[in-house]
Parts: sequence; structure tokens; C-alpha cells
Amino acid sequence: KKVIQYLAYVAASKPKSSSHLPASNEGGLSFGELEQQLLKANPILEAFGNAKTVKNDNSSRFGKFVRINFDASGYIAGANIETYLLEKARIIRQAPDERTFHIFYQLLLGASKEFKSQMLLEDAKNYTFMTMGGLRVPGIDDIEEFTATQNAMKVMGISDEDMTSIWRVISASLMFGNMEFKQERNTDQATLPDNTVAQKVAHLLGIQVTDLTKAFLKPRIKVGRDYVTKAQTKEQVEFAIEAIGKATYERLFKWIVTRINRSLDRTKRQGASFIGILDIAGFEIFELNSFEQLCINYTNEKLQQLFNHTMFILEQEEYQREGIEWKFIDFGLDLQPTIDLIEKPMGIMALVDEECWFPKATDKSFVEKLVTSHAVHPKFVKSDFKSTADFSILHYAGQVNYSAAQWLMKNMDPLNENIVQYLQA
Repeated sequence: KKVIQYLAYVAASKPKSSSHLPASNEGGLSFGELEQQLLKANPILEAFGNAKTVKNDNSSRFGKFVRINFDASGYIAGANIETYLLEKARIIRQAPDERTFHIFYQLLLGASKEFKSQMLLEDAKNYTFMTMGGLRVPGIDDIEEFTATQNAMKVMGISDEDMTSIWRVISASLMFGNMEFKQERNTDQATLPDNTVAQKVAHLLGIQVTDLTKAFLKPRIKVGRDYVTKAQTKEQVEFAIEAIGKATYERLFKWIVTRINRSLDRTKRQGASFIGILDIAGFEIFELNSFEQLCINYTNEKLQQLFNHTMFILEQEEYQREGIEWKFIDFGLDLQPTIDLIEKPMGIMALVDEECWFPKATDKSFVEKLVTSHAVHPKFVKSDFKSTADFSILHYAGQVNYSAAQWLMKNMDPLNENIVQYLQA
């Protein structure tokens, strides 16, 4: 954030030649407004992608690479943002003393009574997907932040109509969790005794409530050349609800990033050079860590290895080529064994993928295969019978204890295609 602020300030404070006077371009925006939009991109992304964790009240729950293009004169010519690894599991539940993404609290606390009524919004404690209810964070005023987020979106050129659509999607993604299903006796069929919540979701998303409930309870699946309806148990329906809640928010987040890029992209002024800024969560070591932490820690292993290679090895080789008197220093700490444990054939990622192909595979069978394959690996630690973790990995930042619960499901990330078709129509 500070780096982007600095670059925008330096570029904007350069003496303006006649060719760089603040004049409107073909899109109707002045060049000065491009720097302003670049600065406003961060508050928007923080609102939709940051959350309170036990270690940080404003933790980025996604990674981003910001590419700022400069023209030959040193002025910002445009920018582009790529995002990675949004922690969408945070949408459906949060650990004790943690929150979901900031935007949910901003909307629930900052919107007017009338607007909340239009969006069918309720008190935070009424939402199943908001595990900790309306948990407040000292030093963060969600009402003020909501105003700041809306102002940033206006600077970015997001219309009032688009903003209303965004709030509708957020309300619907929360409301999904409040649909209460029951299991019919002596059958595999779940039921929805009261469809009041389903009606609200259908209204927010502009689809028919009968289509919505039928897609969850009796989805059509292809068997050979024909389609048949398949009864769903309460457990299956609840899983489908959580999956669609996560997917809905993830697609909204990606749409917002695409919309920001549309405002920042200046194809008419191609950059002669660029500065890239990578911002991702660092190594994460909680009391118990899941699939999301493995993905983040794996990314950090690769980045740290790249940094070590570039700064410590290539830099010293450059000293030697230039004839600088230098005694070669071995900084040690080769991260390759840990990286290989995760990414090589028969590594952790490959074994997760392999288990997903077997219908009767479970998280337990995955852990058993993992232990069999890597019990003697120097970076793999088998858990003892007292431990709540399933295994541990010796990362660059230290030992991380992992629980393999739900790993196969998180890796497959299946969606109810019937619901997806209705939402896409």
C-alpha cells in the first residue's frame, strides 16, 4: 500500500510538460485521476478481501500482484492487478475471535435502515455464515469504512446500479446459510419445510424460488444420454449451500478486480517499463492449520527460494563477474526439500489429487498414504497419538501442524451445476 502511494505521489508530482497536462483522455478521465484511481483500488480490495484474524485485525486473505506501467517520461501509463488464493472458506465460517471479510460488517452497520430493508439485510447475529456475529474490532469504524469504500468505488467509476448489484449478491451469499433443511424419515430426500429464506435469496438474485429449491433438493444429473432427478440428503444439500455461498462471493470478488482493471487499463498509452509489487500473506502458523494455510505456505516457500537464489546466489555471481573482491558466502537454508515434498510427483498436492479420483477415499485414507510415502522425509513429521494434528511440515518459518479435515472436498471444490445454470441464465 505504501509503495503504491509513494509511486503515485512521485509520478503525480513530476513537472508537467505540455503533453502531460491534466486533460481529459478519450475515456473522459484526466491523467491525474489515473493516479487517484490507483490509490483507491487498495481500499476496495481491502474491504472485499481483508479480514480480522487472531494475529492481524486487517489481514489480507488473498494475494495480489500489481503491475504499474510507466511511459518513457516516467508518468504512470496504467496498471493491472492479478489476484490469487482468495480464502473463500472464510465466507461460511470463522474461527473464534475472527471475522469474515470487512465488507459484510461495513454493509450491515453502515447502510441506512431503508437500504438494508431493500437488500433484505438483517442483524449480523442472525446469519449462520457469520459465526461470531457482529464482532467489532477496536480501532476500526465499520460505518466510516463503508462510506470510504463507496467513495473509492465511485472514483473507480463503478456506477450506483453496479454497486446495488454488488450489495444484492453479498446479501444473497449471507442468506444462503439461513436456509434450514430437514431429512425425510426412511428416505434419502431432504426437504425445505419453510421457503421464506429461499424466497428472499431468489428475489435478490432474480431467479424463481421453485427453480432454486428444486435445484438443491432434486438436481438433474446426466445418466448416459438421459437426465434424471436425484434425491439429495440433508448433508448433501447443506454442502451444496456452502459451496454456492463461497462460489458466489468468489465470483463477485473476481468481477470487482476485473472492473478495477478496466478503469486502470490505459491501452492507448502503452508503458515503456513497469514496476511490479507482490503482496501476499506471509507464512501462516496457527494452532491448527488447514488446506488454505498449506497453499499460502507453499507459495511463500517458492517466493523465499526465489529471493534467496536471486539475492544471495546470482548477486554474488555478479560480483565475481565484475571482479569485485568478494568471499562467497553460503547462506544455507535450501528450501528445495520442502518444496519437493509438496509439489513433486507423489508429493502432498499429487496425493490429494490422486485421492480425489477414488469414490471411497477419505481424509483419513489420504493421511495414511501421506505417512506411508513420506515417513522418512526430513521435512515431514508424523503426528503422535496425542496430537490433534494429522501431520506436520518443517517450513522455512518453522514447524507447521496441519489438520487434513475436508482437504479432499476443498481440493475438488464441487458445485451444484443446476444452481450454477440458473444463476448464469
